[in-house]
Amino acid sequence: MPLRETLDKIRSAPDPRDEENTKVQIIMPILGDLGWDAARQEIQCEYQVGDKEGGWVDVALMGPRRPVALIEAKRPKTGLGQHVGQILGYAFYEGVDICVLTTGLEWWLYLPREDGPPMERRFAVLQVREDPVDQLTEGLETFLARENLRSGQVRKHAQQVLHTRRRADKIDAELPALWKSMLAEPDSGLVELVRQRMHEKIDLRPNREEVAAVFRSSLPHVAPPSSVNRAVTAREGYEQDAGPPPRAHSSQKRTDRKLPTGFRLWGEHHTVSSENADSPGIDLLMKVTEMLYQRHGKEVAMRLLNARSTTGVPYASYNLDPRNQEVQNTGLYLYIYLNNTQACARATRILEIMGHPSSSLEILYD
Repeated sequence: MPLRETLDKIRSAPDPRDEENTKVQIIMPILGDLGWDAARQEIQCEYQVGDKEGGWVDVALMGPRRPVALIEAKRPKTGLGQHVGQILGYAFYEGVDICVLTTGLEWWLYLPREDGPPMERRFAVLQVREDPVDQLTEGLETFLARENLRSGQVRKHAQQVLHTRRRADKIDAELPALWKSMLAEPDSGLVELVRQRMHEKIDLRPNREEVAAVFRSSLPHVAPPSSVNRAVTAREGYEQDAGPPPRAHSSQKRTDRKLPTGFRLWGEHHTVSSENADSPGIDLLMKVTEMLYQRHGKEVAMRLLNARSTTGVPYASYNLDPRNQEVQNTGLYLYIYLNNTQACARATRILEIMGHPSSSLEILYD
């Protein structure tokens, strides 16, 4: 049976009563769909680790001569944190690259031989009932499929994921405080950069105190309604691949002839808000980014913070601003001063930044 169908059945079934039922009802069917054959002794239950005092691990996935991964099973709703040391000890003793601690419905995947405290060696968490089935399937196949584990491909991929996660965690921990201090006391280099960019965009150069005041949010309006600021905002919202925003008097409402009503992504259909002419494209952009966050977690923030559009406008920041909108309580804010056409183009581009083909997104129009 395909893994996706097995996961669908598990998601709709009652929780197993105990650890043994967890193995029978969840873990073994998943391992079978991942290519492991118990009849050929590729799956060994109650595998002895070391000598008689070494202990027994619930499941060992076997390579030609030795285990390539160990799995310790617990009954559903068990707090896995108190058992991390147990599975890491087994895995380190056996010299395996990958080990798993699971209740069947929650899977914690570790690189036991990495440096750092136990919880910092965890590179993935898969939630069978909460995560999208596509994401679950991809994660299980990537890290636990027979061919991937026996070929040795998994360790390198898992290390990349772990190092990316550690880097994102460090950035998340330090960047907001750093940015806050820079806003409170902007250094001369930052001020001069803004003055130069303003000069390039509107041929006017604000003085240093005006720039510093904006950073400190001490002006009466974050986006003053002057013709100069309207010009800056419009230019900052320009996306070369989407075409410049239409020329209009300040009293005219910015609209697009074709308004998105929904989209399809990874086989799922979603509608978008149509409260006003500006909202459908922005709603589409936000929902696509939220779906990427569900798949890739903090890696989305890392990539978008380092990416720039064709005009140098950032895709995202940690700065709360009237032109930004937060992605699902993540602390990451998307730049949204875009018309519908630009927002749809940006959603497609963000998918590409995260490694997905643009063809995976189908935008539906009225």
